[in-house]
Amino acid sequence: MGRGRGKQRKEAEAAREEEERRRLLEASPLRKEAVEAMRLDREGRHDEAIARADELAAKHPESAVVLHLAAGLHQNASTRSARDGSDGQASVMHLVYARDLYAQAKRLAPNCVQIATGFAMAKVASAKDYEPDREIMRALAISSPTDPAENNVAFDLDRTLSTTMDRLAKAREAALFHSHHIMSHMSAKIIPAVVVDMLDISKREGAATAKKQAKKALVERFGYSARAHLTHAKISLDFARGLDPNIDKKPFLNSILDALNNLVEEFSNSLEIAMFRAKLWFVMGKYCSVEVECDRAIRMEEPTDPREEDVPPGSIPGEKPEDRKSYIRTELKRLLQKLVLVCRDYWCSLASEKQDSFRLVGLKYLHLHFVTFYQDDHEAAKTISDALNFVKKNKSWRFWICPYCVGKKIPDIDSLLQHMRSKHPEGGFWTNLPQVFDPESISDTYQGDHFSDNATICQDSEENYVLHFKRMDDIFKYLFLRAADNIEEKPFSQIREEKCRKGVFILEKIKLKLNNVPTDISSSEFNEACAEIRDLWRYFLEISLMDYRVAISPLAMCFISDQLLTCMTEDKEAASNSIDVAAINAVFPFVDVCPDIDAIFPNVDDAPDGNDADTSTSGWKRIASEVVATILQALHMSETPLHFDFNSEIEEREIESFAELPVLYDEQLCFGDNCKHCGSPKNVDVSPSNTPHIFTIGLYWFGDCENQVQLSEVLVGIAHPIDIKLLCKGVHSSAKYSLASMISYANGRYFCFARDQDKWLISDAETIEAEDSWEQLLERFRDCRLQPEVLFFEIIN
Repeated sequence: MGRGRGKQRKEAEAAREEEERRRLLEASPLRKEAVEAMRLDREGRHDEAIARADELAAKHPESAVVLHLAAGLHQNASTRSARDGSDGQASVMHLVYARDLYAQAKRLAPNCVQIATGFAMAKVASAKDYEPDREIMRALAISSPTDPAENNVAFDLDRTLSTTMDRLAKAREAALFHSHHIMSHMSAKIIPAVVVDMLDISKREGAATAKKQAKKALVERFGYSARAHLTHAKISLDFARGLDPNIDKKPFLNSILDALNNLVEEFSNSLEIAMFRAKLWFVMGKYCSVEVECDRAIRMEEPTDPREEDVPPGSIPGEKPEDRKSYIRTELKRLLQKLVLVCRDYWCSLASEKQDSFRLVGLKYLHLHFVTFYQDDHEAAKTISDALNFVKKNKSWRFWICPYCVGKKIPDIDSLLQHMRSKHPEGGFWTNLPQVFDPESISDTYQGDHFSDNATICQDSEENYVLHFKRMDDIFKYLFLRAADNIEEKPFSQIREEKCRKGVFILEKIKLKLNNVPTDISSSEFNEACAEIRDLWRYFLEISLMDYRVAISPLAMCFISDQLLTCMTEDKEAASNSIDVAAINAVFPFVDVCPDIDAIFPNVDDAPDGNDADTSTSGWKRIASEVVATILQALHMSETPLHFDFNSEIEEREIESFAELPVLYDEQLCFGDNCKHCGSPKNVDVSPSNTPHIFTIGLYWFGDCENQVQLSEVLVGIAHPIDIKLLCKGVHSSAKYSLASMISYANGRYFCFARDQDKWLISDAETIEAEDSWEQLLERFRDCRLQPEVLFFEIIN
């Protein structure tokens, strides 16, 4: 009780001291005059209030409270003029006075949060960078702020906040609120403008000049902005591009990467920085890091909107933040797919003995891999450990599950039947089921031990289990599809839970059908009901089967991928190779168009979610070619039965998919006999066995250097029937093809031209129009620079 009274006495004493200090402040004649000026403003007599405050400021230039009052009144007047649009020049002049008065007040009261906040807000209302961000950050960082009442006469009129702590809390809250507006303004207007200026300097004067200026104007000035750092990185990359071909680019790329690596913690939610790092690592052959960074970025829970970071500003397409985030994730997945193709090429380049070593995966080492790089309780490590323990005890990789019992593993179908009869006999189910058919009659259907056409598990000389893959193409196909999220991966425990739910559903369905079986066993309805129940029971047995090998195989394929990536990264011969411009351009395509910033960020307060249609042209321009490339890559990895003849003077071989072509080429190059006359490798021809109905040509445009006259001549003749025997030797000599459709880029948009009987349709995603002939279509686009990107040719029957 004594301590409580002591605390109350101290609080009462502090309150009395506070009141006495306030009384002394208010007793100051100068402060009383300032209060009267504030009162005039409150009464709506704004011009009189400003005149009185300016007079006081001129007479008392060393009074922070008077300067603060005058600055605030001018700032409010500027806001009123801007709001009603009555006098733009007056608004500007009031703002100039406000900034000057705030600067003087700041000199006298540097630790006043309210003066610092007002100064920052006066700076932000200008297209010129007066560094409001630095002032508002200073306001938030003041460690020993003064009582706001000392320099603000508004508290003399408003006595709601009685203590210094209350007033400071309110001032800090206001500073934090205004900081969001200020930083949004910097991100939406000021920084993008500087970025565009730096990119323009790089284009006009060269990356070397821009690189130095960007470091000061962006990195040092806006160190809190990911876009500022990314712009400097992009210009530095362009500088490396422009170096003499004989100069190795690695040291310069390493320097860029080191700078970005130092930013990861600060910008941990930046998709743009993650993508730039991943691409740099790809160019430099650090393939393990590429995979790790792509996975980290794709799994970001709340990434920053790419619109706040992209370079050039507005280059990432998408109307909504989630669209833009999805675009970056798709780019990262494409990079992972490129990684798979690089792995495949690397594997194909290895000697056969080394190739075979990647087909074998010891389960002991597989388990150690997941324990080492993750942890003991990781789902994959646990699954492998459980599998090895289970097979050691039961001499089998498979077991059946009861949908009603958690965790129980039943070794065979007969045991499953016994378990179901003894543990779950309710409803007379097991009494009625044998009247329809004998469930044991199909027990042997699932006794086979086959689980995959491409893999087997055996034991080595030390009785360790080894998973052996027959075809590496199946692995690369799996990895390629997995990179694009086209394969749904589920933990073993989740698969079991889903099977249990399905099992319960099937059993309930069987029970329902048993209750409705016709009594006439000689009727066709009875036979149909029995057949349905038998099929459902067979499906139940199939659903209830769990095979550890099926769960382990994907883990093993990912392990093989990790091993290949490690070998590629550590390959000393590859590491010694210099990096040329082509390698950089393959991963970092040029984006030269800088969209209009005002179109992307129309206002300061609330930049809209949507890009105008013409602001994201450069981003979409990149998509068309890459989409075609991705489709072709997927086609090459597919097992679609596209029969090809692989012809040489040694042999003729039919293959099933594009994925086999690199392997066969490698075999010919490594093991094929050279010509006995000149010693050169013998020619190898690849041609389709059957004439295709449609073939596609994808074109990638590297710039604007193409001759427009020659291009126009090509476009005029491209719609005429053509013979593709030179492209495809397997095509019948009488086969002719004609242009059926073309996707072309012009005037910042994509157009699709498609033949419709005797007319040509023109679509631009908004309208569909028609022209009577190809010549009329070209005439319509005569003043445009048509760039055909995808052409579809159809056989003429």
